[in-house]
Amino acid sequence: MEPNGRLLVVCTANVCRSPLAQRVLGLRLGGGVAVSSAGVRALSGSPMCAVSALELPDGADPTHAARQVEGDDVRAADLVVAMEREQRGALVREAPGTQASVFTLREAAALAGALAERGERYPDLAAVARAMHGQRGLVAVPADPVPPRRWWQRAVPPEDPLTIVDGHGAPEPQHRAAAARVRAVSEDLAAALGALLAPR
Repeated sequence: MEPNGRLLVVCTANVCRSPLAQRVLGLRLGGGVAVSSAGVRALSGSPMCAVSALELPDGADPTHAARQVEGDDVRAADLVVAMEREQRGALVREAPGTQASVFTLREAAALAGALAERGERYPDLAAVARAMHGQRGLVAVPADPVPPRRWWQRAVPPEDPLTIVDGHGAPEPQHRAAAARVRAVSEDLAAALGALLAPR
């Protein structure tokens, strides 16, 4: 079956967040969409990190070689999802004119989810991306709850709701939490895309 769209997932080094999301999306969409990944500062050929590999769903292949994203990659994709707001901006600067197809992962999951809840259907991934772009500013991206703190603890500012912070290099509990968040949001996006691309 010929895929009806190309989806590119981007993070920083292309060893942790983006290869995990790539595997989840590719597995859940079952070949209906061609899914690839790259990094904005990738060390070419690096393998997937062990913490992210632990979050892979059953049946996903952990084999991976990091690669650097190029402007042509962004232009060739029908939908691009980055892990951070800053990466989203960097990708659009790298490939001017692509802003309508570039989102963060959390943003894409919220927008696609809202379209799926309305029972929308689209012929291909490019049409889905256009519809998602048309919903920007109209759909709230849920923020993570701020953890409770004791009176003597310093207040922690809430995280950017569009961003999944890189856990690579952080203490293991934070690293694992970041990987788990990537998997959960990727599962949400895959479910929404599957519904949006399903035949009527």
